[in-house]
Amino acid sequence: MKFLLVEDDPLVAKSIRRDWPTPSDHIDVITTFAQCARIIASEQIDEYDALIVDMNLPDGNAVQVLSQLRLRSELPAIIISGSGSPEVRASTLDIGADDYVMKPFSMRELQARVSRAVIRMRGQETTDRIFDFGNFQYFPKTKSLKTPNGHLALTNMEGRLMFQLVTSTGKVCSRRQLSETVCFRPFRSDDKTIDIYIGRLRTAFSKFMDEEVIETVRGAGYRFLLKPVV
Repeated sequence: MKFLLVEDDPLVAKSIRRDWPTPSDHIDVITTFAQCARIIASEQIDEYDALIVDMNLPDGNAVQVLSQLRLRSELPAIIISGSGSPEVRASTLDIGADDYVMKPFSMRELQARVSRAVIRMRGQETTDRIFDFGNFQYFPKTKSLKTPNGHLALTNMEGRLMFQLVTSTGKVCSRRQLSETVCFRPFRSDDKTIDIYIGRLRTAFSKFMDEEVIETVRGAGYRFLLKPVV
């Protein structure tokens, strides 16, 4: 996943990037509201899976960021702050924040809250959507894959895995992320469940395609290579 961190304290920003628990995730850092506003107003905002925004910025605050963001996007936004009364936290959530994390926080806690917001957002996407890849179509509602030879019914696990891959087309999905969102359990390095189901999906595609559809990114995870037809 790819995140935009809006944080003017270089030590905090460095710590978040250095200690982030998922190495395959990418974090871009900017330091001002003005920089953030420019990104929100451009197509660049669509590159990110979530925003992490410090409440107090040199030229503004997270409330202003949220006000601009919600005019343009439903992208998850997590606010981090060293202070804030219950009333301030509640009002920030009311205007569009997905979570409010108080400093100091453990990096694992922040990562878990950000990931949960992303998963919740993806879960709100309509399951009636059809993902069209030309010779293939994926139907999340019925967990079925249309191939040149007809419909292939997927198991619940295969369906959840397929959904995570196709909604992240071109981006790396870490084994940790897939373990938590597909298997609903904490990641263990010796757990090969995801690898087994990746193999099953690859087999399904290999019957109709010679080129690779699911790429293994060594040390990071998996990337779905087919691009949806717009």
